[in-house]
Amino acid sequence: MKYQSESATQALQSVPFFTSLNNRNANLLAQRLVMRQFHTDQIIFHHGDPAGLLYIITSGKVKITHTTPDGQEALLAIMGNGDFFGELALLDDSPRSATVQALEPTDTLTLHRDEFIRYIRENPNFALHVLQTLAQHIRRMNNQISDIFFLDLPARLARQLLHLAEDHGRVTPDGILIDLTLTQTDLAEMVGATRVSINKAIGRYRRAGWLDTKGRKFLIRDADAMANLIELSGG
Repeated sequence: MKYQSESATQALQSVPFFTSLNNRNANLLAQRLVMRQFHTDQIIFHHGDPAGLLYIITSGKVKITHTTPDGQEALLAIMGNGDFFGELALLDDSPRSATVQALEPTDTLTLHRDEFIRYIRENPNFALHVLQTLAQHIRRMNNQISDIFFLDLPARLARQLLHLAEDHGRVTPDGILIDLTLTQTDLAEMVGATRVSINKAIGRYRRAGWLDTKGRKFLIRDADAMANLIELSGG
């Protein structure tokens, strides 16, 4: 089903590839979006599946994982309303590099690669913005690799928690509540550590008064202290 509305245009402009579009061009491209809905635990696509679609989340949450050859699952990210995934599929026909699964009922707007390529051909100046966006993507990946090599585990975990708070945080009288259900195993997979080491780091944060838990959700009580830890560790 083709989808056209002011909210669809705004959703499209939230994707870095399309932030430079004026409202008229964004409206034209938004007319090519298709709504797709997924139920809880539904696999949106598997690692290795054919690509071709960009997904923009308008409600719900998904997790992005990668399974190693020995069968271990690494949690790469959790995404929610306003986030997007599959953007590299707009540029090539390579298979999917990860698996995406809905964590709750999730609505998305999708754009097919053919529509994207057609738009670039009709608007060649737009290609320069795409190249700039790709450069930023590569820079972010380099920063993530640098974290693994140069930050110790407590600093890596602090940075991951702050990133989660930025994307999914809700300000409360007690601090910033990360509005996601997370386990210590989830965090271990995100930062490349063991659950035991994550448990020790979280214990350190709790004793310092930086972090607390509300059920299976984490509450950051002192974000400044976490940021300072990262800086002292070389980040």
